[in-house]
Amino acid sequence: MEKQNKKTKTQLNCLSFNRNKTCFTCGLSSGFKIFNTNPFQKRFKRKFEDFGIIRLELLGSSNVMAFVRSTTPNKLTIWDDYQSQGIAELSFETEITEMKIFMDKIVVCCSDHVIVYRLTDLESVDRINTFPNQKDLISVTENDQEQLKVLAVSGPKRGEIVIKSFSQNSYTNVFKAFDQQLGQIQLNSDGTMVAISSIDGTLIKVFDCKTQNCLLQLRRGKKKANIYSIAFNEEDTLLAVTSNRGSIHFFNIPSDVREETQKKKEKRGICYGKYGMKKERSIMKSKLTNTHPNISTFIGDELIIIVLDGWYFKFLVNKKKGTVIQKEGKLFLKF
Repeated sequence: MEKQNKKTKTQLNCLSFNRNKTCFTCGLSSGFKIFNTNPFQKRFKRKFEDFGIIRLELLGSSNVMAFVRSTTPNKLTIWDDYQSQGIAELSFETEITEMKIFMDKIVVCCSDHVIVYRLTDLESVDRINTFPNQKDLISVTENDQEQLKVLAVSGPKRGEIVIKSFSQNSYTNVFKAFDQQLGQIQLNSDGTMVAISSIDGTLIKVFDCKTQNCLLQLRRGKKKANIYSIAFNEEDTLLAVTSNRGSIHFFNIPSDVREETQKKKEKRGICYGKYGMKKERSIMKSKLTNTHPNISTFIGDELIIIVLDGWYFKFLVNKKKGTVIQKEGKLFLKF
């Protein structure tokens, strides 16, 4: 009898950018790969024989990362790739849905709560109860020392959000963004604004993190959609939204969006700023042939989109001219 050698099909389980977006990570059924974001370039890979990676976060641009193995979805491993070994572990009663790692802290999400640990001794410093969800509703920003600055997660009640600042003038705000469950959460780079989508994907609201004022309401469309990613550009003048509808919507953010003017308050308790009452439509659109889940980020005037089916896209976005041009589209991972 002839011996049959069947090659196991590689599966891409998860994607994430590092904090400064210089590279992105791919958790695979056989290990992980890391690529430079822009320009696109292979960086390094690691293969494991006994397990795959279902969650993966890189610590800055270092050799240290946090990951969750496919064989133990309730255990987090902090891995030093120079030493090719785990240096610490955290175990939980339920499956880990997401995590974020910084120079000073590590944030771990489970189905109905989020726990913040000190990285030095892995002691718990905070716990936030969240509405039960499977959408990994979390967004974070860091300061110049790559330390946790602002954390945004879904709140304990349906439609609520929790904004927690870890800076010197720390604060915690809990407020209702929607009557329905939240769809996606995305902070801008300095953690002063947060964009939140509804679960049906038709509306995105932008709030001031500190004052809790609704600054903008953005209408993606009338048809329901699963919003995959939301990205602020570096100047906070543009917001890009991707979804399973195979399109990218770009929304304008006025330069004076945070200007304190006359406010109106509804019964549900939401305060609206200068532009907050009117539902604005996108100013630009572009097609994205892939309808698989993706992550996205702006680097300068270019929007980078990494798709879970192994494709890398780069779009040149010109707000003044109202144009979006696809500059690059390549299959970075073959299955």
